[in-house]
Amino acid sequence: MIDINRTIPTVLSKVASLEILHGIRIATFKKDRHITIRRINDTTVKITRHGFTNAEYEVDEGKLKKEMKTLLKQEFPRSNKVHLSTVSIDE
Repeated sequence: MIDINRTIPTVLSKVASLEILHGIRIATFKKDRHITIRRINDTTVKITRHGFTNAEYEVDEGKLKKEMKTLLKQEFPRSNKVHLSTVSIDE
C-alpha cells in the first residue's frame, strides 16, 4: 500500500519501465474498485477502469500524468492509501 499522494510519481516511473503487455493495477483498500494501466506499445498505454465507471481507452504515455490526476479523483475520492500491484499478460 502506498499513500495516495505518491501514487502518480510511482506509477509514472513504473510505467516507463514496463514491458509490452505488462501493467500496473491501482486498487482501493477493499479492492472493489481498480484502475489497470497496461503498456500496448512503446508510446501508448491502455487504461481499464473498473469502479464507478467501467471503461477502456488508450492514451499516449505523455498524457498519462494528467489522466491519472482525473482518474484518482473520480475513482478514489476518499481514499488515503491504495494498493499497487503488477499484472502480467494472463490477467
